[in-house]
Amino acid sequence: MIMSATIPADSPIRDLSVVRHEGSSLIVCADRWGGVWTWSPSSGEWSGRSLPYAHAGDPVVAQFPDAENVIDMVAALSVGGKLLLAAGGDEQEPALWDLGSGELLWRTPLNGEYLADVIAFDGRFVTAQQYSEEVRLWSPDGTDTLLDEVGQVFCLGTARAGGRRLILAGGSGAHAWDAANLTELGSFYPDEGRVWAVTACALAERTAIVAVTEKGELYAWALGAEPDELLYGPVSASEGALEAVAVMTVDGRPLVVTPASDSLRLWDAADGTEAGHVNAHGHDITTMESAIVDGRGVLVTSGGDGVLRIWDESDLA
Repeated sequence: MIMSATIPADSPIRDLSVVRHEGSSLIVCADRWGGVWTWSPSSGEWSGRSLPYAHAGDPVVAQFPDAENVIDMVAALSVGGKLLLAAGGDEQEPALWDLGSGELLWRTPLNGEYLADVIAFDGRFVTAQQYSEEVRLWSPDGTDTLLDEVGQVFCLGTARAGGRRLILAGGSGAHAWDAANLTELGSFYPDEGRVWAVTACALAERTAIVAVTEKGELYAWALGAEPDELLYGPVSASEGALEAVAVMTVDGRPLVVTPASDSLRLWDAADGTEAGHVNAHGHDITTMESAIVDGRGVLVTSGGDGVLRIWDESDLA
């Protein structure tokens, strides 16, 4: 791998978000205890970010003066020279902070619809909240747009494929929208089980919607095809549930990457055949993201060992 670094919190990493800010890449992490950290791959420096409780002063939590943020999910944006963080968790509604100043910019109402997932792209972010069945697109000023109501939503994703940016959601099925005009592009459903992670990639003249499920299966559908028409599979990719998936281009071909207990498993995105594995002993991967880090296409992983690892194409070849 290119490099690795251990979070100073002596804690597993629950989620990560890669952002380019002021000319260099930063990785924002949430630890097990709700703490937020940033790590600079170029300097190797960690920085703990102290954030005010999003719901301080709310009458509902007035009886809990020691209440703190419960942040499990993070999405970082660089907007107008400011480093912003959209975050929340299994027991906290989404809110937005300025990571530079630590200021809470705004929050959604405390109503029990906690955050299911959040992603960032092109200066905006997308949320899915528990029990709401809604996918919402947000501007940094707090203006929101209902993208769609799609039933149960457990995960979100975004990818560039086929010359356009896609917004993706997974739950009872996998759903795709064009981020430029917010039009729905298609919905696809696994034979059984719920979608717990979703991404997309370009295949020749097609765009593949790729999802993994609570049953440990890998699915792929062609955008524009019938909802029940699979590109292949489903592929049994794990004996247990899969909660992370990514796509990396290796030797000119896209590979789907899924985590195993002690390795990264690689699958040919075009036909679903197994393309190899990479040892990650003890890493216990909890989340991964394909990203550009300081001009280089990489895969960033984090896990129960509290370590961030950055892999490039040569590591996965």
